[in-house]
Formats: sequence, C-alpha cells, structure tokens
Amino acid sequence: MRVGWRWVLGGLLGGAICAGTPSRAEACSGPAPLAPVGLPRAGATGVSTATSIIVFARGTPSNFKLLADGQDVPLAAPVELGAGADAAHGRVSFWQIRPATADGFLIPSAAHTLSATSQAGGTAEVTSFTTAAGYDKAAGTAPVINAVHLWRVRYPVADIASGNCVFAEYHGFITVDYVPGTVPNTPAGSVAHAFSLAPKTGGSAQTFVYTGDTPFTGLAPAGAYPTPTGLWHPELDPTREYCLSVAASGDGDIARLPIAGNAVCATVEQLSAAGAPPPPGGGGSGGGGGSSGGGGSSGATGGGGCAIAGGARVATGGAWVLALAIGVLASRRRGRRG
Repeated sequence: MRVGWRWVLGGLLGGAICAGTPSRAEACSGPAPLAPVGLPRAGATGVSTATSIIVFARGTPSNFKLLADGQDVPLAAPVELGAGADAAHGRVSFWQIRPATADGFLIPSAAHTLSATSQAGGTAEVTSFTTAAGYDKAAGTAPVINAVHLWRVRYPVADIASGNCVFAEYHGFITVDYVPGTVPNTPAGSVAHAFSLAPKTGGSAQTFVYTGDTPFTGLAPAGAYPTPTGLWHPELDPTREYCLSVAASGDGDIARLPIAGNAVCATVEQLSAAGAPPPPGGGGSGGGGGSSGGGGSSGATGGGGCAIAGGARVATGGAWVLALAIGVLASRRRGRRG
C-alpha cells in the first residue's frame, strides 16, 4: 500500500507537537490513597528525644497512637504542615506529631511505634524507631538555592476541566536548583525541606514540603502545550517578583530548630499554550522546556539575601521531529524538480 507524503509529513508534525507530553491517562488520573509514612523512618536508631514525628500520606490519617516500650504516650493534636511531595511516593500532605507534654519530647532510650487509621484502609504502623538517651544541638548544614525559574502558562478557556489536566486558565510552573541541607543523625531521605515562595514586596507565602533521597527539581513548561502535571504548581502574578527560601529539618528539630538557607528571587515568564490567546502584556507561545534551575545566581551562603534569577528560554523538546518533517518536504520538492 502506498502512503502519500502528505500523510507522513502530517504524522511527523503531529509528533513534534505531542513530543514530551505524557498521556492523559498517565498524567491526570488521581493518585491512589497512600497509607501514612513516618519520619524518622522505620528502623532508625539513636533518635534525639527532641524530635518531632513527621507523617505524610494521601488522605487524612486519624487515630494516631504512640507506644514507647509498649506503654501508651498521649499525643497532642496533629499539626497540618500542608501539601508537598516525597520522592518515592509523589504528591502527599504532611503532619507533625508530638507527645502531649510541655516540651513535646519523646521518651529517652525507648522503642517507639506510631500507628494510625488510614483512608487507604484500616489501621497500620506508620513508623517505628528507637530513641537515644537525650538530645544535642549540633549544627547541620544549611540548604543553598542556586537558581529558581518561574513561568505562568495561559490555556484555552474551553480546555478547563476537560480531562487534560488543566483546571484553570493559568497554571504556574517552577524549577529549582539547590544543594540540600544536612541534619546530624538524619539520612538524606529523611530530611524535610520546607520551601516558601512569597512576593518580594510582601504578601502571602505559598509553602511546599519535600522529602526524599533526590532533590526536588520542579517542572518546566515544555512543548506547544505544556501539561501541568508537576509536583508543585504555585499561583503566580506575572507583574510581581517572587523570592523562594528553604529550610531543612530532621532529627532533633525541637532543640536545634530548622536550618534556614538562602533566598533567591525571580521574575515570572509568561507563556501561552497552543490555542490560547497571548498572555496579558505580551509573552511567548508554547513551553520553554529544558532542565531544572533556570538562569540567575544567588548568594552562596545562608541568610535572607535575595538574588535575581533570570528568565532564559530553553529550546522545546520536539524540535528534532519538526526538522525531520521539513527534511521530508524538501526531499519531495527536490524529487519533483529531478
């Protein structure tokens, strides 16, 4: 069967548009419930008595119960820390659990087991660990943000809630390049990094908590129709500059407090997805693509200093397919001349 060159060209151009875009079934299906997981993670030893238990889950866990050497330890009400993600489990919400005592400390030199009722079904162990005889205030290493990049992408109004992961006319995107902080007696995967994004000239902050062995990188808008399926899509006003700060916490967080890093500020680049009007005030079309981070630099050490991160655009992902399609067309025209 002979296939016309126009069909080949159309297929290649379609591939160029769709390259790098996950399937809707994969990207937009709601995540399954996740039974609660605790930090310190199961099996940890020598845990400082001045340590909060951090729990993450999908769905709200309830009926927390803490045992120390088999004895019930009364608990204060869980404190919701907000939304975030774990490297191994994806999007989750976080809570802080402490004993109902004046200092919130754990029982010294005891085997602790925390359980809870999960919306994933039934009651399950959240974590189990053994505490040290006391606590210390040894300093850790502050996280360092090298760069942050922000975008706001405009989508066709007709696409809102149409099954393609778009739930508003505008979605924010963020990428971050940073060196994670370290906390004594805390594996990298158990260090909680709390990001805070706020307008430089004042306003409400948006927070994002992250845990995992690999750093959070975010998601850059890629292709002609960037799909908003990242772990964090902050609300962004393109007329304002935003500053991102981060703090790390882990073992002994009550005594040593979270370790604050630096802050980096960035402007918001405006883009429009295929089929959407140009963003207000101008801006680009399609996604910027590329790797995490973005341009700009930051203060190398901790503190409250703000550095400007640039908005350089990176080439889109389907360029090689488009080049191949153009080559097919050129070859066809040369054949006609011959």
